[in-house]
Amino acid sequence: MIDSHCHLDHEPLFENLDEVLKRSKNVGIKKILTICTTLKSFENIIKIINKDDIIYGTFGIHPHETSNNIVKKDEIIQNVNKYKKIIGIGETGLDFYYNKSEKDRQIASFKEHIDASIKTNIPLIVHSRDAEKETYDILNEYKNENLKILMHCFTGSKEFSEKLMTLNSFF
Repeated sequence: MIDSHCHLDHEPLFENLDEVLKRSKNVGIKKILTICTTLKSFENIIKIINKDDIIYGTFGIHPHETSNNIVKKDEIIQNVNKYKKIIGIGETGLDFYYNKSEKDRQIASFKEHIDASIKTNIPLIVHSRDAEKETYDILNEYKNENLKILMHCFTGSKEFSEKLMTLNSFF
């Protein structure tokens, strides 16, 4: 079993990482993917992935954080290529429910992450909340690219999930 939706850099998990790992292994977890949400969180992600062989990580900026954390494709690629155990790009995407960041900044950030994912052939970790149309429209722009998608946060409808599956980008 793989847990692909962890934020081990968040408290109280980060301060209790040894106990979290012990419990995970005791219930049969074989791999853990801890998801990056900010530039600051990436510093802890690097520490965490070196803690145990079963832990892997990602590099990305959560849509809520795009007002203060914008990265370009080249910076994403540089950070991903530095570390063998960084196996995903994101958490990225669109969240129009909380309005913590401007839509234009979220969209620009999402596209930078997508471009980096295509360039590196590393899966894109997508967050989508109250942004079905925009998420689909953007991903559809890349349907002929070699884009692999893991839906990390999904609050959409069954129809939206079926529409996403037509993109043939999921692994």
